[in-house]
Amino acid sequence: MAAAEQDRFTIFDQNILCPTYVNSTQYPYVPSGALAWEHRRDVIMREIRLRDADIICLQEINSECYNEDFRETLAHQDYRGVFWQKSRAQTMADREAKRVDGCATFYKGSKYILLDKQIIDFRKMAINRADMKGEHDIFNRVMVRDDIATVTFLENRMTGSRLIIVNTHIFWNPEFADVKCVQIAILMEQLAQLSEKYVKWPACSEKEKKGFEFASIDSDTESETPRTPMPSIQYTKATDIPLVVCGDFNSTPGSGPYDLIAHGSLSNSHADLSGRSYGAFTRDGMHHPFSLKSTYSNIGEMEFTNYTAEWQGVVDYIWYSTNALNNTGLLGEIDRGYLQRIPGFPSYHFPSDHLPLFAEFVVKGKKEKKVVEADFGPQRDRHRN
Repeated sequence: MAAAEQDRFTIFDQNILCPTYVNSTQYPYVPSGALAWEHRRDVIMREIRLRDADIICLQEINSECYNEDFRETLAHQDYRGVFWQKSRAQTMADREAKRVDGCATFYKGSKYILLDKQIIDFRKMAINRADMKGEHDIFNRVMVRDDIATVTFLENRMTGSRLIIVNTHIFWNPEFADVKCVQIAILMEQLAQLSEKYVKWPACSEKEKKGFEFASIDSDTESETPRTPMPSIQYTKATDIPLVVCGDFNSTPGSGPYDLIAHGSLSNSHADLSGRSYGAFTRDGMHHPFSLKSTYSNIGEMEFTNYTAEWQGVVDYIWYSTNALNNTGLLGEIDRGYLQRIPGFPSYHFPSDHLPLFAEFVVKGKKEKKVVEADFGPQRDRHRN
């Protein structure tokens, strides 16, 4: 395998529609058989097996589903998992807590070493900021939301390259655009701090690197030859570490959260923050140091990622650091003929009201910082399997 291939990885991302939130009243146009969790779970698992991604990010997965349906099954396919629930689960009895959803990230254990994992609790971070103490909007709007993000810090066992994977689910209500902006601003602020920590992270030991046997096949001799893992890569700057931010952002292109991530800043005069007071965020504006791009913006964004009878739009994204990664592949859109036959999702073939996203990346080497992004061509005309 060529060196460039060794630093190639894929990501699967989806809000799987938590069974806690599913009922026939909410989705009256969906047959009961298509709504049943057992059916939807099996379709989700088939899609995961088909894509065989190196990293999987799922939102709206509750503790019961994670432990009983996903963790053990995916473990047989070389996946290890990291899971956190929304913070309200901490105040509930075990029976009720199992139904609270959160974010789960799975990664191929034979390919990656887990260096660190973190949860970002937006309301906890907000209330602990000195500049927000006494702000009424914090208590009345942000503190009552228990949305989270999770951070997984990985190292490629063979190449030594490191990778920060973020998995998040932002508050849904369109009447709270300001809360979404604050949640994203806190997320990016925490990522900047974690990146500064991770750039100083010690190298992996030889024992950690050799946790698995690695071998490659020589195409000429068809004999197995040992492959020597490369040492851990040391990064000069925190923003040099490859970063991928996945999730359901409940924000459309052009909104405050989208612009903040895409452009690295958001003015305090933005309409989404109008009339609100959030300390330094609304006094000085919001900022972050990363150079991030939505994978699907390479084809002009999808037509939609959330599709129901009442609403269709783009709210799910896979963002990546353009200085450290090249986006080399995407899963295309759905056959339009199929869409004309159904009023919305879920359906028998699509188990959630959110589409799965899938992207392929190559980690840039030191001499590849100016490599041009892949030309996806007429991607919108390519159909999903």
